[in-house]
Amino acid sequence: MPVAPDARPDHETWRVQLLLAARGGQRDQLTTRLVEEAPGLAGLGRVSVLVQLDGDPFPAANPLCRPFDAVLEVQHHGLADPAPIVQELEKVLPAVGELIHPDLCGVLAGWPQELIPCDPTPVRYLYLMRRKAGTSRQEYLEYYFHHHSGFGFKTPAIDGYTQFHVDPETSADAARHLGVGVHGVDSVSELHLASLEGFLAAIGDGRLGAEALADECTFVDRDNSVSFCTARRYLSIGP
Repeated sequence: MPVAPDARPDHETWRVQLLLAARGGQRDQLTTRLVEEAPGLAGLGRVSVLVQLDGDPFPAANPLCRPFDAVLEVQHHGLADPAPIVQELEKVLPAVGELIHPDLCGVLAGWPQELIPCDPTPVRYLYLMRRKAGTSRQEYLEYYFHHHSGFGFKTPAIDGYTQFHVDPETSADAARHLGVGVHGVDSVSELHLASLEGFLAAIGDGRLGAEALADECTFVDRDNSVSFCTARRYLSIGP
């Protein structure tokens, strides 16, 4: 059911997403290296390795921004702050250093809001969103959480819907620690899918997408946002 008017975002769970931009032709090697390194993070919580799908149709919607080739994600419930996660991710970077462009990579830290909870799915769509000029962060998150979220509940052929609310100060600090360039994203909308093909067939008439786009234009800087679709290559539920 939609988000209640008096509901407030949950800040009990920290998530850190390391967004990786592969050097040309190195995406497969980067994926292999991440899958090798990810088990060493399993003690920190739930660990996922996501890799952009071949033939991904979504980046064309935001052509000014580069999508990411892979995502290394760590999520922990009850952690006081994400510093331990960032410290361990720092140890992973040397293993992938020659395979990535650090200045094009990014890191996001914040709180996932599982509005339609689900078990991890094989495919995940991610939409990294930036707020438009004249919209404060508080206004952005209020509208996103209580109003724009309604489109997630209307979207067919999804198993789950998550809003990842990014904390700007923590993300900027993590970017300095990790030596990556991107951290100024306000939120990530995530749709958890059984398959991309089934999802595209279900939204084929485009009506819901047009309504969501019109609503986004009221608070999202779409030109400087980016969407892409990933397949899960590794998952550890953690301790």
